[in-house]
Amino acid sequence: MRTLVVLFAVALVAVFTRAPTPAAGHSVDIKPTAALRVAVQPAVVKLHERSTISISGLASRSLQVRLRGATYANGAPLPWLSLVHVGDVWRGRLQTPALRGIYPIELRTSKSPALIDPHLFLRVFESGTSARPAFDDPAEAVSWWVRTVPHATLVASKAWPLPALDRRDIRLHRLFVVAYSPLGYPDVSDRLGMFVTVVRDGFHGQWRLLEATVEPR
Repeated sequence: MRTLVVLFAVALVAVFTRAPTPAAGHSVDIKPTAALRVAVQPAVVKLHERSTISISGLASRSLQVRLRGATYANGAPLPWLSLVHVGDVWRGRLQTPALRGIYPIELRTSKSPALIDPHLFLRVFESGTSARPAFDDPAEAVSWWVRTVPHATLVASKAWPLPALDRRDIRLHRLFVVAYSPLGYPDVSDRLGMFVTVVRDGFHGQWRLLEATVEPR
């Protein structure tokens, strides 16, 4: 498993005293001036595996972390998690989302709104996901999946809304429904269907297959 260490700068005083509180459910980007070190280990986990986070360079009475868009199986959002201060480092174990995907990591103190570094994520992937081909167009990632099905021919592909209980960031996750024909069975009645979820490697990254399921999830 990989370890993600992110070094970035944050003007905590400016955020606490001058930054307006965002609307509910929104975050503000971290502003640069003071060194803050965040380590996530491992940065990529399988479903139901746990990862740890440690944060240093932050003077505060309390610190909480949340995986934005992460939920329980019933769709309820995972709550903010309070970190423990050990020496000069804040530590904790990140919670486990019910769905695979890429989750921005948010931080907040008792005096600040939610803060987010646009490059800090926890990836909940099955083995081999990061090695799959990546594409600029999410639909191309869907077409690639169909090509991996032995002797299948893509008939149709359509973007599909995420289910109501799915709170994953739609800028990072896209769902498609596809129809394809097995080799030797061109009739409409023989076509097969699948829901294909693709994931983006960060807010400006490329798209690759996340998973294919018989029901949207």
